[in-house]
Amino acid sequence: MFLLCILRAGDTLTISELIEEQRARVRSSVPAERFAAALLLSGVLAGRLRELGDLELGQVLDREVCSSLSVLAPELTVCVQAADRLCRRGADKTLRPRRSQAMKHEDGDHLLSAESALYWARIPHLLLPFQRNKFASDTFMVPSVAEARRCLRQAGFRESPRSPSLLIDCQTNRTIRLLEEAH
Repeated sequence: MFLLCILRAGDTLTISELIEEQRARVRSSVPAERFAAALLLSGVLAGRLRELGDLELGQVLDREVCSSLSVLAPELTVCVQAADRLCRRGADKTLRPRRSQAMKHEDGDHLLSAESALYWARIPHLLLPFQRNKFASDTFMVPSVAEARRCLRQAGFRESPRSPSLLIDCQTNRTIRLLEEAH
Protein backbone atom coordinates (compact mmCIF):
# COMPACT_ATOMS: atom_id res chain seq x y z
CA MET A 1 0.00 0.00 0.00
CA PHE A 2 2.82 2.40 0.91
CA LEU A 3 4.53 1.86 -2.45
CA LEU A 4 1.26 2.39 -4.33
CA CYS A 5 0.76 5.72 -2.55
CA ILE A 6 4.28 6.77 -3.59
CA LEU A 7 3.57 5.96 -7.25
CA ARG A 8 0.22 7.77 -7.25
CA ALA A 9 1.74 10.84 -5.60
CA GLY A 10 4.49 10.83 -8.26
CA ASP A 11 1.89 11.46 -10.97
CA THR A 12 0.64 14.67 -9.35
CA LEU A 13 3.91 16.15 -8.05
CA THR A 14 6.01 18.64 -10.00
CA ILE A 15 9.57 17.70 -10.88
CA SER A 16 10.84 19.95 -8.07
CA GLU A 17 8.48 18.27 -5.62
CA LEU A 18 9.56 14.81 -6.82
CA ILE A 19 13.20 15.73 -6.25
CA GLU A 20 12.45 17.04 -2.74
CA GLU A 21 10.36 13.95 -1.96
CA GLN A 22 13.18 11.67 -3.10
CA ARG A 23 15.72 13.61 -1.01
CA ALA A 24 13.48 13.34 2.05
CA ARG A 25 12.88 9.61 1.59
CA VAL A 26 16.61 8.88 1.11
CA ARG A 27 17.27 10.39 4.56
CA SER A 28 14.53 8.32 6.19
CA SER A 29 15.31 5.77 8.88
CA VAL A 30 12.62 3.49 7.42
CA PRO A 31 14.15 1.01 4.93
CA ALA A 32 10.96 0.87 2.81
CA GLU A 33 11.07 4.63 2.31
CA ARG A 34 14.73 4.53 1.28
CA PHE A 35 13.85 1.71 -1.15
CA ALA A 36 10.97 3.79 -2.56
CA ALA A 37 13.32 6.70 -3.10
CA ALA A 38 16.02 4.58 -4.70
CA LEU A 39 13.81 2.70 -7.11
CA LEU A 40 10.29 4.01 -7.43
CA LEU A 41 10.70 7.76 -7.10
CA SER A 42 13.86 7.78 -9.20
CA GLY A 43 11.98 5.83 -11.89
CA VAL A 44 9.05 8.25 -11.85
CA LEU A 45 11.48 11.19 -11.95
CA ALA A 46 13.45 9.68 -14.83
CA GLY A 47 10.23 9.18 -16.80
CA ARG A 48 9.18 12.78 -16.23
CA LEU A 49 12.62 14.06 -17.25
CA ARG A 50 12.51 12.03 -20.50
CA GLU A 51 9.35 13.95 -21.46
CA LEU A 52 11.15 17.33 -21.30
CA GLY A 53 12.71 19.16 -24.21
CA ASP A 54 16.29 20.42 -24.11
CA LEU A 55 15.34 23.85 -22.74
CA GLU A 56 13.21 22.45 -19.92
CA LEU A 57 15.83 19.82 -19.04
CA GLY A 58 18.51 22.50 -18.97
CA GLN A 59 16.35 24.61 -16.65
CA VAL A 60 15.81 21.66 -14.28
CA LEU A 61 19.53 20.94 -14.31
CA ASP A 62 20.32 24.57 -13.56
CA ARG A 63 17.66 25.17 -10.90
CA GLU A 64 17.54 21.83 -9.12
CA VAL A 65 21.06 20.44 -9.47
CA CYS A 66 23.48 23.34 -9.93
CA SER A 67 21.88 25.32 -7.11
CA SER A 68 22.60 22.54 -4.61
CA LEU A 69 26.26 22.01 -5.53
CA SER A 70 29.22 23.69 -3.90
CA VAL A 71 30.58 26.70 -5.78
CA LEU A 72 34.03 25.14 -5.50
CA ALA A 73 33.01 21.69 -6.81
CA PRO A 74 34.06 20.66 -10.33
CA GLU A 75 30.63 19.06 -10.69
CA LEU A 76 29.11 22.56 -10.66
CA THR A 77 31.23 23.59 -13.65
CA VAL A 78 30.15 20.48 -15.57
CA CYS A 79 26.47 20.99 -14.71
CA VAL A 80 26.52 24.70 -15.59
CA GLN A 81 28.07 23.96 -18.97
CA ALA A 82 25.55 21.18 -19.69
CA ALA A 83 22.62 23.38 -18.61
CA ASP A 84 23.88 26.26 -20.74
CA ARG A 85 24.27 24.03 -23.81
CA LEU A 86 20.83 22.45 -23.39
CA CYS A 87 19.19 25.83 -22.91
CA ARG A 88 20.95 27.40 -25.90
CA ARG A 89 19.93 24.45 -28.04
CA GLY A 90 16.37 24.63 -26.77
CA ALA A 91 15.82 28.39 -26.90
CA ASP A 92 18.58 29.90 -29.04
CA LYS A 93 19.47 32.22 -26.16
CA THR A 94 21.29 32.04 -22.85
CA LEU A 95 19.21 30.94 -19.92
CA ARG A 96 18.41 33.53 -17.28
CA PRO A 97 17.98 31.16 -14.36
CA ARG A 98 15.22 32.00 -11.89
CA ARG A 99 14.17 30.17 -8.80
CA SER A 100 11.03 28.08 -9.01
CA GLN A 101 7.89 29.88 -7.83
CA ALA A 102 7.11 26.85 -5.69
CA MET A 103 10.29 27.27 -3.67
CA LYS A 104 10.33 29.30 -0.49
CA HIS A 105 12.06 32.66 -0.75
CA GLU A 106 14.94 32.40 1.64
CA ASP A 107 17.46 35.00 2.65
CA GLY A 108 19.87 35.52 -0.21
CA ASP A 109 17.66 34.27 -3.07
CA HIS A 110 17.70 37.76 -4.57
CA LEU A 111 21.50 37.82 -4.38
CA LEU A 112 21.80 34.39 -5.97
CA SER A 113 19.42 35.43 -8.75
CA ALA A 114 21.42 38.59 -9.42
CA GLU A 115 24.74 36.71 -9.35
CA SER A 116 23.37 34.09 -11.70
CA ALA A 117 22.06 36.65 -14.19
CA LEU A 118 25.33 38.60 -14.15
CA TYR A 119 27.31 35.39 -14.56
CA TRP A 120 25.27 34.22 -17.55
CA ALA A 121 25.61 37.66 -19.15
CA ARG A 122 29.37 37.44 -18.54
CA ILE A 123 29.38 40.66 -16.54
CA PRO A 124 32.19 40.67 -13.96
CA HIS A 125 30.84 41.38 -10.49
CA LEU A 126 31.86 41.35 -6.88
CA LEU A 127 29.52 41.27 -3.88
CA LEU A 128 30.68 43.94 -1.42
CA PRO A 129 31.85 44.13 1.21
CA PHE A 130 33.51 40.73 1.11
CA GLN A 131 32.37 38.98 4.29
CA ARG A 132 32.25 35.53 5.73
CA ASN A 133 28.42 35.63 5.53
CA LYS A 134 27.81 36.09 1.83
CA PHE A 135 24.22 37.22 2.39
CA ALA A 136 25.09 40.06 4.79
CA SER A 137 25.54 42.49 1.89
CA ASP A 138 23.40 43.62 -1.02
CA THR A 139 25.91 45.66 -3.06
CA PHE A 140 27.45 44.46 -6.32
CA MET A 141 30.46 46.21 -7.83
CA VAL A 142 30.32 46.01 -11.63
CA PRO A 143 32.28 47.60 -14.51
CA SER A 144 29.15 49.34 -15.86
CA VAL A 145 26.02 50.02 -13.81
CA ALA A 146 24.00 50.67 -16.98
CA GLU A 147 24.95 47.29 -18.49
CA ALA A 148 24.33 45.41 -15.24
CA ARG A 149 20.97 47.16 -14.74
CA ARG A 150 19.89 46.17 -18.28
CA CYS A 151 20.93 42.55 -17.63
CA LEU A 152 19.12 42.37 -14.28
CA ARG A 153 15.94 43.92 -15.68
CA GLN A 154 15.88 41.18 -18.33
CA ALA A 155 16.32 38.63 -15.52
CA GLY A 156 13.24 39.81 -13.62
CA PHE A 157 14.43 42.70 -11.49
CA ARG A 158 12.69 46.07 -11.58
CA GLU A 159 14.10 49.53 -11.04
CA SER A 160 13.54 51.27 -7.75
CA PRO A 161 12.03 54.76 -7.80
CA ARG A 162 14.37 55.68 -4.92
CA SER A 163 17.64 55.37 -6.83
CA PRO A 164 18.91 54.35 -10.30
CA SER A 165 21.50 52.13 -8.61
CA LEU A 166 18.84 50.11 -6.72
CA LEU A 167 16.99 47.15 -8.26
CA ILE A 168 14.23 45.03 -6.75
CA ASP A 169 13.90 41.29 -7.26
CA CYS A 170 10.32 40.74 -8.47
CA GLN A 171 10.09 37.35 -6.76
CA THR A 172 11.32 38.34 -3.30
CA ASN A 173 10.83 42.15 -3.30
CA ARG A 174 14.35 42.47 -1.86
CA THR A 175 16.74 45.09 -3.16
CA ILE A 176 20.25 44.98 -4.49
CA ARG A 177 22.52 47.96 -5.09
CA LEU A 178 24.86 48.39 -8.05
CA LEU A 179 28.12 50.26 -7.66
CA GLU A 180 30.36 51.08 -10.61
CA GLU A 181 33.98 50.23 -10.03
CA ALA A 182 36.44 53.12 -10.24
CA HIS A 183 38.80 52.89 -13.18
